[in-house]
Amino acid sequence: MKEYLEIANHPAMYLGVALLLGIVLWQSAVYIRRALKRAGELGIAKDRLRHAVRVAALTSIVPSIAIVVALLTLAPVLGLPFSWARLSIIGSLSYELMAAEIGAAASGAALGGAGYGAGSFLTSVCVMTVGSFVTLSLTIFGFKWYKNRLDRSIKKSGTGTWGKVLMAALIVSLYSRFLAAPVVEGGTALLSMAVSAVSMLLLNLLIKKGRGFRWLSDFSLSVSMVLGMTASVLCSL
Repeated sequence: MKEYLEIANHPAMYLGVALLLGIVLWQSAVYIRRALKRAGELGIAKDRLRHAVRVAALTSIVPSIAIVVALLTLAPVLGLPFSWARLSIIGSLSYELMAAEIGAAASGAALGGAGYGAGSFLTSVCVMTVGSFVTLSLTIFGFKWYKNRLDRSIKKSGTGTWGKVLMAALIVSLYSRFLAAPVVEGGTALLSMAVSAVSMLLLNLLIKKGRGFRWLSDFSLSVSMVLGMTASVLCSL
């Protein structure tokens, strides 16, 4: 076990991750610069831009907590560099653990177990990485075709009714995917969802009540998520 962790935490792994994250940061800087340039061309006021940046920054804090927790979960088993790279770009805890366990099982070992060595680690890494290319490839090579077909279908509907129905169905399906499991399983997941939903409802009522509560609109999502996670932690204790 120590053998593969020495490989997983080797300085060369940190160097590769640093280069990868550097590319991501460069892409982000280019995107922000072009977005600000385009906003200036459209005549969007600077105070609206500052407000958008502030809201985006605040709403990204709470989801980042889950990523940090996932990093602390994966790092002892898969090493810090690779776990850091996966969760910083495309991965999620549920997928990464599932893929890593599939790779470990394919090599005849349990993830992080006594028989989990360098070969098992490499198999887990390959499964986690190759599995991500499926959705990425569909997006890169199929999205343009899908978007063109969708646009033609919406134009044929005339009034745009088909497009509205399709988008509404996609949104409902997306939310249903995440709501179904807590409702069916119950327990801590259902409690967390219920507390978050009630918190968001109460915060929206306060925001609509008067100007004195308008400032809550920037924090409502983050506050409701924190309250939901707090409820789940207290329930687990």
